[in-house]
Amino acid sequence: MATKDPYEVLGVDRKASEAEIKKAYRRLARKHHPDVNASDAAAKRKFQEIAAAYEVLKDPKRRKHFDTTGDTGGAPEGGAPRPSGAGPFGGGSPFGGTARGPSSFRWSGDFGDLFSDLFSGARAGGPRGFEEEDDDAAAELTISFRDAVLGGTITLQVRYPRRCARCGGSGRVGASACPSCHGAGEVVSKERLSVRIPAGVATGSKVRVPGKGRSEKGDLYVALTVVPHQYFSREGDDVLAEVPVTVSEAYLGAEIDVPTIHGPVRARIPPGTAGGQRFRLKGYGVRSGRGADGDHTYRVSIAMPRRPTEEGRALAAKFAGLYERDPRADLPSRL
Repeated sequence: MATKDPYEVLGVDRKASEAEIKKAYRRLARKHHPDVNASDAAAKRKFQEIAAAYEVLKDPKRRKHFDTTGDTGGAPEGGAPRPSGAGPFGGGSPFGGTARGPSSFRWSGDFGDLFSDLFSGARAGGPRGFEEEDDDAAAELTISFRDAVLGGTITLQVRYPRRCARCGGSGRVGASACPSCHGAGEVVSKERLSVRIPAGVATGSKVRVPGKGRSEKGDLYVALTVVPHQYFSREGDDVLAEVPVTVSEAYLGAEIDVPTIHGPVRARIPPGTAGGQRFRLKGYGVRSGRGADGDHTYRVSIAMPRRPTEEGRALAAKFAGLYERDPRADLPSRL
């Protein structure tokens, strides 16, 4: 027996129609999706609970079985318990994994794929770009690398369709076209919004702005695109960069200033450092609040003097004598 009642999880009446159940699921799934709750560690568990409840109620046979027995693990065919791995979350399901109800639901799929599916009818591209049941709206926003890794608040002017308040989205007032939306069912809303960007977002992340959807009941979901930085790059929560050093610093070892997204950090490279060697500054990467902080990894490159001089040639000749063996001795001569 599952401890969670799927009707209570979705907040619907036990006599709710399939359309009402689907609408409740879509709204809750978008609201609690981990992609739009990056700083909320409980979002993934809540999202899994919502998805598991919907799996029970969207299937008429499973729903009837639950209504009769209170058991969320009933099989659609017959009355036997659903075998592990053969449930609604196994096989070709977009969810993957194995489960028999909200209490045993485990996510092993791609949150991004499901999020795209949830928004398949919610693109802010025109008056008929939304499903009739959807109160939410979607938009796109390009942000800087700095705002993506450090977070912040961005103020922007947005234009997006909202359901016409006068006709309720029908486009008609009585037998005539609605004079407010001219029969479109929607009007264009222009508004200045402040959007909080949590630290650690990336291209494809979504940010939810409550109450700014097609109606006051809906939300605006902003899909983010991050502009690459000219110096820093990123792998997950780790930040990558390259730091040039002089020949003498690499040979003798040195303390150098390493640029990070949090400011310069004094670090030491050991004697005999080779070009391409990597070093890690723990905790100086992205601090998203989702768990352990990312690290800053920098790769050393050897910067050479640009102009040969007589003195430089003499020093280079002496330096060449320091090699104990040919550095290319182990390279293959052919395929």
